[in-house]
Amino acid sequence: MRDIRPALRSFLLADATVSGLVGGERIYHVRLPQGKVEPSAVYNKISEFGDYHMLGDSGLGHMRMQIDAWAQNADAAVELANAIYDRISGASGLMDDVVVQGVFLDSGRDDYDAVTKMFRISRDFIIWYGAEDAPVSPDSPDAQSDAMPMGMP
Repeated sequence: MRDIRPALRSFLLADATVSGLVGGERIYHVRLPQGKVEPSAVYNKISEFGDYHMLGDSGLGHMRMQIDAWAQNADAAVELANAIYDRISGASGLMDDVVVQGVFLDSGRDDYDAVTKMFRISRDFIIWYGAEDAPVSPDSPDAQSDAMPMGMP
């Protein structure tokens, strides 16, 4: 399976609006560093799945990626969350060297952390991507064009 986390971070930071809101760098993996109070984003892989057809691995994978927008006030958290949504919702194509088939919003929720006194807008995105380093081309002799995804008639 490919690790798409660095590509996702780079893709988000390549957007001028997102990058401006996070100071060009404040997008973190798994947790917000202690003491950070500036608007920041945190991404965390919630689940990851392979994709198969009757002949084996399809070369695709999909995951649920949670992206949290943190800020000291609710409006700033919403602004960052919406900028992230605008950047990745429906995205497809190359993210660095990862072929992304599509990014889709799955769910979202709001939260407030009384200890840090920060607001969090949390959204889960489903990301379909090429799970292998060298995906098999549909025109390759190794590819079976008549293979159907599992569960399909």
